[in-house]
Amino acid sequence: MDRERRLRRVTVKNYKSLADAVVDLEQFTVLVGPNGSGKSNFVDALRFVGDCLKTSISLALQNRGGINAVRRHSHGHPTHFGVRLIVELENQGIADYSFEIAARQEGRFEVKGERCVVQTSLMSEQFRYQVQNGEFTQELPGIRPKIEADRLALSVVSGVEEFRPVYDFLTSMTFYALAPDRIRQLQDPDPGEVLARDGSNAAAVLREIETRDKDRYDRLCRLLSKVVPGTSQAAYVSLGQKATLRFKQDVGPGAAWNFNALNMSDGTLRTLGILLAVYQVSAPPFIVVEEPEATIHPAALDVVVDILRDGTARSQILVTTHSPDVLDNRKIGDDELRLVTSSSGRTTIAPLSQITRKVIRDRLYGAGDLLRMEELRPDESAARARQASLFGAPESATVE
Repeated sequence: MDRERRLRRVTVKNYKSLADAVVDLEQFTVLVGPNGSGKSNFVDALRFVGDCLKTSISLALQNRGGINAVRRHSHGHPTHFGVRLIVELENQGIADYSFEIAARQEGRFEVKGERCVVQTSLMSEQFRYQVQNGEFTQELPGIRPKIEADRLALSVVSGVEEFRPVYDFLTSMTFYALAPDRIRQLQDPDPGEVLARDGSNAAAVLREIETRDKDRYDRLCRLLSKVVPGTSQAAYVSLGQKATLRFKQDVGPGAAWNFNALNMSDGTLRTLGILLAVYQVSAPPFIVVEEPEATIHPAALDVVVDILRDGTARSQILVTTHSPDVLDNRKIGDDELRLVTSSSGRTTIAPLSQITRKVIRDRLYGAGDLLRMEELRPDESAARARQASLFGAPESATVE
């Protein structure tokens, strides 16, 4: 992966419980907060962008229960909602992309505004378009002046060279809520290039890793054995028109038993799913793994976090968790944590307070210890200072 491609900042307005969130992301970021605080809503706002670009706004809303299920209501009145994304591109380029969707009667909607500004490198010319109420405010050569109400213009202008990298990045973001039951089932034929959200094509993805990169496959098996002692190998197995996974377990000196996925624990299958997400052949630029701790023994979570961190050499990674055992990994920097809290149905996402960060850096307590004691504190002043603007002054490329 080109390390320069990453999502720098996300602004979300009036999407579910997110009234005005502005979140800066690192190469490795951990969203930590209790169940129901809004972590999944933030992740879903990102998924919504990709879904709208790959299909249509109508379908993306339909899959979420309609516009009334996603837009935030303020004082009993419906509100418009939108997202703004700052994406770092190759060669110090940057893209500033945003849109706002307005609610109309009887569950209808329209794109009230959309803008994309691309600066390809330092001091270079900016390329931009802006759409208001379905019409371009500035014409683009070869592009029709009007956009359908259920489409984002970026899907159309992705044929223009300067905007293609933005579209590719946003539609390549991948989101994982791994389901051991889906990994356990017999699986249909699949190219195995990209792991499915629930892991349902895990066998094909493993096959492609083993076929194309034996060293990566061997590394995957070694790491699996660290999380699941005694399990030395996972392999693709063809069963006629279906496929499954087979695991080798050492049961004594020179002895090993083979087990199909049907006989493996949820924790083993989830661990394999995380490994496949990190080491799959086609590395997505941005990966989200939700609650990696689920069904995995707390003693193994340190290795799981190390695996996810290792993945940042190829992809930007965002993790959501409510587990102090995940935060016990001392390699997670206090600057990589974003605390998610909720009050009166409103989600706040903020970095840790300066006092909390000092406690962690002075090694008085770890982040996991503070979470157990309910002493992780957000930087509330920083959160209040951030203005959630969808169409403010465009971001400029900067030297890191």
